[in-house]
Amino acid sequence: MDKRFLMEIMEINEKLTEAQSEAAMNEIESIVAVKQKECIDSARRAFEQDDFEKAKEILTKMRYLLNVEEKIKLKKIPL
Repeated sequence: MDKRFLMEIMEINEKLTEAQSEAAMNEIESIVAVKQKECIDSARRAFEQDDFEKAKEILTKMRYLLNVEEKIKLKKIPL
């Protein structure tokens, strides 16, 4: 796994933990959405080129991003 990507995920998780407002969470959500779109586009290209190792790596990244997205949704739900 790409160490730079894992650092980005850690930073996003930190920002999410510290987020106190709806605006802050929306900003994080936007960042994650952009990264998800990039992954989808990259995965599509990898599959078109039959580069399944690259596709597998990208799909793993998407799993991390989906995890963050789920944390955002849970944080937005008032208890």
